[in-house]
Amino acid sequence: MARYVRFLDENGVPVWGVVESESAEGVSGTLLRPLPPEHDPSYYGQLLEAFQEGGRGPSFYTERANILPPVGRPPLILAIGMNYQDHLDEINAKNREEGKPLVPQPMEPTVFVKFPNSVIGPEDPIVLPHMAPYQVDYEAELAAVLGRQVRNATPAEALEAVAFYTCGHDVSARDAQLQGPSGQWVRGKSFDTFCPLGPYAVTEIDPGKLNIQCRLNGETRQSSNTRHLIFDVAYLIAYLSHNTTLYPGTVLLTGTPGGVGHFSEPPVHLKPGDVVEVIIEGIGTLRNPVVADEYTGWTPQSQFTAPPVEASSQEG
Repeated sequence: MARYVRFLDENGVPVWGVVESESAEGVSGTLLRPLPPEHDPSYYGQLLEAFQEGGRGPSFYTERANILPPVGRPPLILAIGMNYQDHLDEINAKNREEGKPLVPQPMEPTVFVKFPNSVIGPEDPIVLPHMAPYQVDYEAELAAVLGRQVRNATPAEALEAVAFYTCGHDVSARDAQLQGPSGQWVRGKSFDTFCPLGPYAVTEIDPGKLNIQCRLNGETRQSSNTRHLIFDVAYLIAYLSHNTTLYPGTVLLTGTPGGVGHFSEPPVHLKPGDVVEVIIEGIGTLRNPVVADEYTGWTPQSQFTAPPVEASSQEG
């Protein structure tokens, strides 16, 4: 099973390499052949060919600060809500406790989008937005990135279109997402920095039986396995391809398991100084510190107001 990394070379140009060894400081391996810029229509076709060829270039070493998200300009980020049975169960446990209606077992996927500008890479900071900083939540997710165009696919055809899998983090501002009258899923999940991806791309992996975890400041908050997905990766891609044409570079976030902070007792939300890690078996660890938004200026009257949250004592 090969792992690939996209990083900035000494000239500041994005390049790809095969990961052969890693440490806390950096990654080393062998470069893939040069590729066109990501916006070039031939990019993903050539990337798939380079994956098949393997590392044929010189050796490399890069510090972790130079690692980029494996996809930098996705044409579309599609995400799925309530797609792990354990996450659906924890939502309904909270609803039952508060006397709210239960969420029925889904008959089809719950689909939303995240804006492409939300993508960041490993070690990049998650910025708590000044408009909604107090209920920002973590969500560890398996991400699939398409390498071919898909339209009206069967599940078997859909999996063949996956270029690689990587760790994803569906960061969510719960107040902006859930609280009325202006609660909106897309808005609450699309603030800048709300879609960390990385650190590696993996091609030969079974997406249906991977351990997945989220750690907050070293403490495991989510722990599950992709076998608990209600709708698996093949079904999701096929289903979505019957709604719209999926282009190369499309990112699919497949859902998050139980243990999210908003439904914990007491609730746990991200604070400046926190460090969040998404760990997926066979892929690696996606690590991001959390910082406050230093923006100062005009703020719309619809800004959410809530008691300030003290910063975590842990440095990030």
